[in-house]
Amino acid sequence: MAEISLGIPVFNSAPFLDELCAALRCLQPLPAEIVFLDDASTDDSMVRLAKFTADPGIAAPVRLLHNKHNLGIAGSYNRLVLETHGQWLQILDADDLPAQPDFFGRIASALNDEVDLVITGLCSNARLLDFCARTFAWLVPHHPPHWWPLLGSVATRAGVLYRRTVLLEHPFANPAYPGSDIIHLLGVRESHRCVFLRRPRVFYRVHSSAQSSDRDRDYTAYRTHLARFSAPTRWLHGLDLRLRQVGQSWVR
Repeated sequence: MAEISLGIPVFNSAPFLDELCAALRCLQPLPAEIVFLDDASTDDSMVRLAKFTADPGIAAPVRLLHNKHNLGIAGSYNRLVLETHGQWLQILDADDLPAQPDFFGRIASALNDEVDLVITGLCSNARLLDFCARTFAWLVPHHPPHWWPLLGSVATRAGVLYRRTVLLEHPFANPAYPGSDIIHLLGVRESHRCVFLRRPRVFYRVHSSAQSSDRDRDYTAYRTHLARFSAPTRWLHGLDLRLRQVGQSWVR
């Protein structure tokens, strides 16, 4: 199997770490390495992670890094790109987790020299999002065209596996803004090959403290950056954003 690094940024994520660590223990096969990066948390995240990294029963190298000062989402993502060593990198947010114990086995055959991005499906504790993601995933081609909306509808950024050299060439926008992960992926997809796999899934957790749950999120920067893409891309991603906002308003 291709060498995969699993990078996990953590910021005040203590309520989710026990479930995440339990899911990581069940993975078979495991990634080549697991790297946690604590972004100057003020809760006991570091204590919980130190206990996990010291567990001799984990059959993969596990490292725990720490930011002395909070770098924010994009800053932590970009540091993980530099600190990991695998040919492929998945950046899994600490409140998400692989939905199947054989997640990495399900994607192994797709990690080949023909592609630079492998995007997996999602499931969620939010029933409307879960239903839409599972339903519409069947409509997405294996090789989706550049204009096809993926993140937010049928996938989450935590379910993207990047060839690590791609992220060295295309760092995440810092500071991040609402929708910057979509703009980043669109920019990468302009010049790199991508496949979508609907059956391997990442569990995307919707909870009150998540930034995506903020009903007053300002998407001005997102719309501004979206304007540089083709008309079909702008129109479909604008429609996708509107539909997601309507869906979020229904469940509040």
